[in-house]
Amino acid sequence: MAGAARRMAVVTGLTAAALTLAACSAGSHAASTAGAPGDDYGVHPQRVLHAPGSMLAATEFQANGVMWALTGPGSAGLFQISPATGQVESSFSVSDFARSVAESRAGVIALALDTGRTGALQLINAGTRKVTRVVRLPRPAEQVAAARHGSTFYVLTALASQAQVAIVNGQDGRVTGTVTVPSDVTSVVPGTRPDTLYAIERNGLLDVIGVPGGKLVAKIRAGSGGGESVALSPDGRTVYVLEQLGGIANIALVNPATKLVEKVLPAPGSCVQVLVSPGGGHLYEVVRAAGTGSIQVAAA
Repeated sequence: MAGAARRMAVVTGLTAAALTLAACSAGSHAASTAGAPGDDYGVHPQRVLHAPGSMLAATEFQANGVMWALTGPGSAGLFQISPATGQVESSFSVSDFARSVAESRAGVIALALDTGRTGALQLINAGTRKVTRVVRLPRPAEQVAAARHGSTFYVLTALASQAQVAIVNGQDGRVTGTVTVPSDVTSVVPGTRPDTLYAIERNGLLDVIGVPGGKLVAKIRAGSGGGESVALSPDGRTVYVLEQLGGIANIALVNPATKLVEKVLPAPGSCVQVLVSPGGGHLYEVVRAAGTGSIQVAAA
């Protein structure tokens, strides 16, 4: 009963915050799209890109404008989405074990695979769409993020009460290091410098971790609970934390220098991931739905 009461309090708090922010922001989006799907709190996104249903994750838009959306589990696939029209330009099937996707600046797509007891990182040539390497991992791979520069991938793996981030070279598949993280971490993103890693815990704590040693540099209270996804602005000055709990979602803007939440934005209730545009001016909110999903574009 106490746990249920705490969860209800969190949901109530998130709902109130989202509704309050919606009321304050409703008139501020001149270029917004009225009646957009997933517009839960009355704050209209600037654009809505229609996307496949059952999306698990998506890559950031690359310099050439390519975004890949991963669907699954069951009939899993990668769909290339046009940022201009939202149309699916091409697609191909992938493993049903795929849970997350990222793409390096070198054009290597990485799929995090969760087989139940173990995991793997599957590396795919974005041009040929052929699997080039499969990197075996001792724990299920839940999420993968790409470094801002180079070809390094950061893979969150977890099993029972143990969680680690494997650092993988996307060119040759070598695991160059591992970093231990709290067991309830749900998403990680590398910093703009290669010596920093940001990790969001389910309880709303944002961990700043030194790489490769794994030293905990700071813990920042980013939310009340339900940490789902974390992203970083290109200049490294803002960490975006998506919380999802009981169909209520919001995005906290955290300043890692001051360790403070500067703003909280409402998000669609079925949002599963937050991404940042290459220029840093927009957020892409990945919305999962059974039929047609969407990628909602909002001002950052």
